[in-house]
Amino acid sequence: MDEITSVRELRADAPPADRARLAPGRRRLLEAAERPAARTRLRVDWRITALGAAAAVAAAALAGAQLAGEGTGGGDPGPAASRVQQQYDLTDAPALLHAAADAAAARPDPEPRVGQWVYRKTVRGNETSEPGTGAVPDTQENWYQYADPEFENWKEGDDHSYRERYEFLAGLPAEPEKLWSEARDFYPSGGDEPVSAHNYRAARVLLQSWPAPPEGLARVYRALAELDGMQAVDHPVEDAQGHPAIALYRETDGPTREEILLDPDTLAYRGSRLVATGNGPVFGERDRREGDVLINSAVLRTAMVDAEGERP
Repeated sequence: MDEITSVRELRADAPPADRARLAPGRRRLLEAAERPAARTRLRVDWRITALGAAAAVAAAALAGAQLAGEGTGGGDPGPAASRVQQQYDLTDAPALLHAAADAAAARPDPEPRVGQWVYRKTVRGNETSEPGTGAVPDTQENWYQYADPEFENWKEGDDHSYRERYEFLAGLPAEPEKLWSEARDFYPSGGDEPVSAHNYRAARVLLQSWPAPPEGLARVYRALAELDGMQAVDHPVEDAQGHPAIALYRETDGPTREEILLDPDTLAYRGSRLVATGNGPVFGERDRREGDVLINSAVLRTAMVDAEGERP
């Protein structure tokens, strides 16, 4: 439905696909594949596996495009980034996730109502023929019906309305294994993947959910803190706007990793990045360097409004 919409767990041995097959995966995985809410809505096809994400990257290369973004190399991090490093231990992913859980639990419940619309303003790094050209990020505004009957009849694959996701989060158990079991049922996998990878993919979708009950969202962060392989980038990264962000990810053997970005001030979900984990070609396409950002997106504003087209 909405972001991540983004990107899925990747593996190095994902087979190539033809151009027609690549296009749907690319559309689903790029967060800005948002369309007018009056006619369609952004889909989260949960069953997109490593092949789908590989298709998205390969399609970008076939189109002769690469997302502009900062790598994870050295250089002066600047005063804002330095402040983030002083405030948090960016080597301790569990501690960061527990802090994010506490922050989420302390936020007020948005208390959405039937008849309202979800307003979302998002931005992603523009695609350019060559990286580092300084293209202006692409900003979009979208409105989604909170209780959309089209997405509450269980006939839309693994898409769920915003109301369904809110109610699902509100009912999540506190015990991580029970939480993961319910999350996997809510977002089933159509491929053969490790349970931990499935859990991480489910969490990435759930953390994007808004409106969200505070304690339900906090439980997802706490469960992530216990998930095997969770790591934090040991320095602030840049989101799609070029602002400092905290990046967390689950270790993978693939050529890329999916990062969850948190706001360094509020520890709220900020966006996501797809980052190359080594040097060389990705999925048989153009060479990437370790730290290259292939997809970069951020959430600028979310709010409940009373009508489509209304801004908060």
